[in-house]
Amino acid sequence: MEVKINVQNVHLAEITESPNETLEYGAPEHVAGAMEMGKAPQLASGQLYGDGKITNQTSRKVRYQITANLNKLPSKWRRYMEGVTVKNGVESGTSKDEPKPFAIGWEVGKTGGKKEMIWFLYCIAEPIQETVKQSEENINYSTDTITISALEDARLGRYYTFIDTEDEEITEEMADDFFKQVQVTDVIAAPAG
Repeated sequence: MEVKINVQNVHLAEITESPNETLEYGAPEHVAGAMEMGKAPQLASGQLYGDGKITNQTSRKVRYQITANLNKLPSKWRRYMEGVTVKNGVESGTSKDEPKPFAIGWEVGKTGGKKEMIWFLYCIAEPIQETVKQSEENINYSTDTITISALEDARLGRYYTFIDTEDEEITEEMADDFFKQVQVTDVIAAPAG
């Protein structure tokens, strides 16, 4: 059994929702500087009581909360995620800004040269948090923290697509193709053409 040792290869892809209700994904773009990626399922729970005790309990995923800590999220992506306006290179944010959907994927390196790879397929980000500090005796680096809701879009019927190269069914070609396009089905492949 291999153990997880590193997060890397964060990729983002724009989503365009066409008038006929289909999702179209842009080409994935690599974003350097991954420091930490977290995913936590958000649950809806219910309990059924009978005879003075719980007789049934159910918990179901309603979304995933993803936290991405990056050295720096490129301005292009921050602007896209927040839905701000840019005119002549000048950005303005308003209360009417609408966040835009995107897909996010990353790789977790493991010992033995193995890796896990995941795409969350329909995401909306909260406004990006940025931490900047004054350099004093030592150099202080600034970072960006992104809180993302990954939703199960009805057109896709899933939250994410995931592979682990420890699984015998996963080929080297599948791993090589994983970030060449957003993987929305159980068939992992490079873009056609």
